Amino acid sequence: MDLEPQTQPVFNFIFKYVDQDQFKKYFRLVIIVCVYLFFRTWYTNWAKTKEIADRIAEDNRLAEEKKNQKETETTEKFEELDKEASTFGWGKATRRNVKRQEHVLNEAAERLREQEQSTYDAAEDHDIEDLLE
Repeated sequence: MDLEPQTQPVFNFIFKYVDQDQFKKYFRLVIIVCVYLFFRTWYTNWAKTKEIADRIAEDNRLAEEKKNQKETETTEKFEELDKEASTFGWGKATRRNVKRQEHVLNEAAERLREQEQSTYDAAEDHDIEDLLE
């Protein structure tokens, strides 16, 4: 007697119910679909990460350009103020410093005005009118 069991191919029992060629076709199809689904999820995650990295790089580049443009505009404004300050009167350095200080104060006042305007609410005005009546 042979005590060792005979080994058979893994899918041998299925061939009793399904044709071997048809089984191979469907098995290949299942493998291809599984590989497709795996690579599709991997690729979408990779593409998403790459897109986010590209957008961050683009945003950083735009921010740098905006910063450089603002610095250029500020430099041009100060040069214009220096030219304007060259009129007859005080010394050159004093005129330049006065114009720059005037410009900085005007910008600070404008920012303060905008900040107060943004905190001001029309509803508050309406509430005050109701209280006055």
